Amino acid sequence: MKNRITESELVLPSLYLMNMNNGSITTSELIEKLRLIMKPSGEDLEMLSSRNDDKFSQKVRNLRAHDAFERTGYAKYSGALRNSAVTISPAGKKHLEDNHEILTYLLTNDFEYADVQKNLREIESSERKKLIFDENIVIQEGVKKVSQVKKYERSAKLRDYAISYFTKCGHISCDCCSFDFENFYGKDLGKGFIEIHHKKPVFKYEDIDIQQTLKDAIENLMPVCSNCHRMIHRNRQNPIEISYLTNQIELHGAF
Repeated sequence: MKNRITESELVLPSLYLMNMNNGSITTSELIEKLRLIMKPSGEDLEMLSSRNDDKFSQKVRNLRAHDAFERTGYAKYSGALRNSAVTISPAGKKHLEDNHEILTYLLTNDFEYADVQKNLREIESSERKKLIFDENIVIQEGVKKVSQVKKYERSAKLRDYAISYFTKCGHISCDCCSFDFENFYGKDLGKGFIEIHHKKPVFKYEDIDIQQTLKDAIENLMPVCSNCHRMIHRNRQNPIEISYLTNQIELHGAF
C-alpha cells in the first residue's frame, strides 16, 4: 500500500517554515520548502491530470481549502486563494515550541519519507509525549551537556547501550568500512569510540521504561565511523543508502 501525506502531517513542518520566514509564508514558497525538507516520494510525486501540481503540492494547497490551520488556530491565511500567505499565530508558535526538538530530529537525519510521515502523524494524533535521543550532544558534550542535562543523560544511555551491544571480542568497528578507532589510535585514545547512526527515528515515550526503549531501539541503530557517518548525511536531498556506500567502499576504499 502506498503512503500519501495527509494534511495533519503537514501542519507542524509548515509552522516551522513560517517561523523561519519571519512568521509568514506564501503557498508557493510553502510548497517549495516543504518539498525540500520532507523529500516526498512514491504516489505523492504523481502528477494530477491537466494540472501543474503533483499530489504533494495539491495537498499543501488543500491546507487553505480545508481550513486546516484555522481549525486548530495555529495560523491564518490572507490574500488570493492560489498564492495566499499564511501567518503563524501565538497558538501555532506554542505548538511548534512544544515539538521543535522532535521536528528538528526528524527533518535533519535523512529519515525515509514514510518514517517522517508516521511520526508527524503520531505527534498530531497522540497525547503521549515523545523524548528524543541526540547522539551529537554526547559527542560534543561541553555547554550542551550542561544546558540539556536530561537529554544528554538519555542520549548517553542509548549510546552506551548500543556500544555494549555492538562490541565484539572487546572491539567495536564501523559497520560500513570496518574502521576500528582502537586499532588506529591505540587503546588509551580510541577504545570504545564510535558514532551511532539512526537508521529510523528513535524516541522514548514518557510512560515507557528506558530499558525497554533501549532494547526496542537497537535494531534501528548501527555503529559507524565519523567519515562514513558524514558521507551518509553528505547530501540531505539525496541521502546515501548504506548498501551503496558499502559497495563504493569495497570498490575504492583503502587504508
